[in-house]
Amino acid sequence: MVILARITVAQAATIISAATTFIQYTLGLALVALLVYVIPPMNTAISWTSITRTLHSSLWPTLLRTDATVSHGTSWRVSGFSTLTLFIGVLLAAAGIITPLGLGDGPLLSSPTKLTNASYVPDTSPIGLATSPRDQYSYTRICGTSTFGPRPCPGNGNNGNTSQIAPSMVKIFSSTPYGPFGMQFRQYYHGRGGWNYSMLNADLTILESLILRDDIFAIEGLIVDLRAESPGVGFWNHTLPELGHGGEWSQDVLWLEPVTSCVNSNLTIDYILQDGLVDSFNLTDRGGFANLPRDYPTMSRDGQGGNIYDHAFKGAATSNFVAMALLNNLTRDQSYVGKSFPLNSTLTLLTPGQMAPTGLVYLSRHNSIPDVNLDIACTGFGGMDEANITNTGIHCSMFAGTPERSDGGDSRLMDNNSTWTQSLYACASVTRARIQTISFSFDGRPDLSKLRITRRNTDKPALWATERTSLYIRDVSLLWGYVDDSYEDDPSLSTIPGGSDLWGVVGAGSPNTVPAAAWAESYSIASELLARYNGQKNYALLHKFESIMKNDSINGPAKIRNLIWTDILANNIVGSATSNQLTVAAFQPSISYQLVFAIPAIILFTIWLFAFLAAVVVLASGSLTISYIRDLINHTSVGRVVVGDSRLMVTRRPPAAGDDSTPFMTTPHSDSLTSSLMVGDHSTQDDGAAHSPSIDLDSQSWAQTTGLSFVKFTATGPTDFKLDC
Repeated sequence: MVILARITVAQAATIISAATTFIQYTLGLALVALLVYVIPPMNTAISWTSITRTLHSSLWPTLLRTDATVSHGTSWRVSGFSTLTLFIGVLLAAAGIITPLGLGDGPLLSSPTKLTNASYVPDTSPIGLATSPRDQYSYTRICGTSTFGPRPCPGNGNNGNTSQIAPSMVKIFSSTPYGPFGMQFRQYYHGRGGWNYSMLNADLTILESLILRDDIFAIEGLIVDLRAESPGVGFWNHTLPELGHGGEWSQDVLWLEPVTSCVNSNLTIDYILQDGLVDSFNLTDRGGFANLPRDYPTMSRDGQGGNIYDHAFKGAATSNFVAMALLNNLTRDQSYVGKSFPLNSTLTLLTPGQMAPTGLVYLSRHNSIPDVNLDIACTGFGGMDEANITNTGIHCSMFAGTPERSDGGDSRLMDNNSTWTQSLYACASVTRARIQTISFSFDGRPDLSKLRITRRNTDKPALWATERTSLYIRDVSLLWGYVDDSYEDDPSLSTIPGGSDLWGVVGAGSPNTVPAAAWAESYSIASELLARYNGQKNYALLHKFESIMKNDSINGPAKIRNLIWTDILANNIVGSATSNQLTVAAFQPSISYQLVFAIPAIILFTIWLFAFLAAVVVLASGSLTISYIRDLINHTSVGRVVVGDSRLMVTRRPPAAGDDSTPFMTTPHSDSLTSSLMVGDHSTQDDGAAHSPSIDLDSQSWAQTTGLSFVKFTATGPTDFKLDC
């Protein structure tokens, strides 16, 4: 195999065509030269005819300007057709060389869809290599608390002494591929749970941080979208069709996406850096205290389809209210926009310089202030509330935004005595489940990184369901998902008929509760994972978060929270539903062409079309016959001319001005070609001209008789020669 760099297929085709054309003409010249060298001076007349055909079909007459190319003295018709033939020869060579230059690889075109075999393709990225094997996976759960003992899980009757999920629940939530049994822990281990039950356990971890990406892509068991505007994950156990050129297809998947709303508390943390460390910091009122709402915020308690902004606003208002109480019962009138309150690490949970969550109550308490649980006020539920479809898994916290230089300096420089500020936001988040159509395309290579992926919401309604139970939220991890329509009236379920989405229910302990656990982790002050996202040790991540805040100062904090959740979730869960056959539109290769390179070929085609149609008309009308063409070719062969068997005759053309004796050789017409002349007949026709003797034979008879007469070529000088019979 020969490999050439820096050359396209079209250029290679052009080079090959040019080389072939060069060889075609030069080889013809060389062979004719060798023929002239080797032919004897004595040959039969028919041999001279063949030799003449070879000589005059080469480029030698043109190069040597022989009689065959002389235009002076020829009729304008002959001269015109001779020039046209030469032009066409040059044009044909040019078209053969230039035309291939316009060729190029065209786009891959889709063929009609058909059912195609698909096979599993492993993910060789770090997160794929760290994923635990699936063959030992099992689904388990326990209900109850360590304080009050085990409780029977839904579907298990009165049996609370088991970690097995009830078969009836497994059947219901396996009726479609979009339920809890299509999710699995990415990493797991077999161990023991509460009350020493055999359990499959997992710990949240970060195997490979993906948050710096800004696209939609596939990893082991998931489709991950880390675009700031629309993050989320889809459950997909990746099987790719077996196609040489690739193809495109679509699949419906269970899609989980974060929904977050953040409200600016109108408070900032302001601090001074000295030797890279926070020297002192203040909590500054930007209107959060001075303009605190006087009416207690309200919100809907129906979690499905509720307004997440109401939760965030209530979190901000109540957090500011408690902060004022912890600042020596500060009142609105005692504060103003711009007033600062000195803090230190013993007085607050805030950490200046870090993009980190903190509780809604972030100032230290003193004995005169009673404990308050603002989390319940913001989320709308507590552990002693009933686990049902309306108590959605909303999580709330405060969040310190990206650090910014307040002295106008470059935020990439940690100068001594530089002043910095961070805004405080109250954020509320929840997970939303949807069915989405994912469109895939690939080039045939079995590599997940080569997939091109887009997604959209499906139009068809779904029957979303959760288990119906009287257990408390603290006691159970509810199963939820999209179930078959036949279960709409099942008494063991709470359903949302025709719903487009489902807001995640609360709970922890099984794969379908990992989304809620990811929110809990991303809002936890004590989370070890969040150190990866505070921006102190990762400038690329800090720069990404700063860009998000700069481009959208209102929704920027929510986008950051959503990206962090998506990264945590992608590292801790996989999809298990798979397909061995897919309906795929296979790609077929195509070519493209730049028409500018077809100009010589177009001109050549135009000439050919005109000439071909004209010839067809002349032949079809009877104005020209094939027999006449054959006879004319025979009687203009040099062999016949030399032995005197040609109908060509020398005559005197009509007198020209000042010249009435120019020799002229007339073209025999079809009527004269049908007349008979005897050998040796020197008769004179009506024009009085003498004619050469002729034998009226067809080409085969002539070749067997007169054509066997020997004719000798005699060179008499550098430019003179004669043929002797």
